[in-house]
Amino acid sequence: MTRVYYSKIITAPADSVWAIIRDFEGLPVWFPFVESCVLSSGATASQVGAVRTNTVTGGNVIQERLLELSDRDRRIVYDVISGDVPVIDYTATLTVHPVSEDNSSFVAWSADFDVDGDIAPVAEWVRSGIFETCLKELERVLSDRQVSACRTEGTL
Repeated sequence: MTRVYYSKIITAPADSVWAIIRDFEGLPVWFPFVESCVLSSGATASQVGAVRTNTVTGGNVIQERLLELSDRDRRIVYDVISGDVPVIDYTATLTVHPVSEDNSSFVAWSADFDVDGDIAPVAEWVRSGIFETCLKELERVLSDRQVSACRTEGTL
């Protein structure tokens, strides 16, 4: 089993960051390569056991299941249950922690998984291609929302 870890300071309050991450159906907002995300029939975005079907650029479909969602701990855990991905037994955890000094957030993302073959390129793909890319996009989305709010309030 391999563990991949990536963390980032995001210049937005933890509650704002968590509001986006906790939405199990909201991947298209901050995953630039997810074109659509649909929950299984009758499921809600905060229901443990919910299954989301993600369609990514190129048409590949990946299904993931929500294993844990804690608003108190700002933690979400999910696993990949099907799709054309190079990982086996993939379980990921995202946590959001407030940084008191400047009202920013520390976001940590880790995944445990196996692969059938060489682990190094898959681990780098997960770390850089998914974790790093998506957290940068999340920060951009939050920054755009802050700028938009300031314009609306007339503070820019």
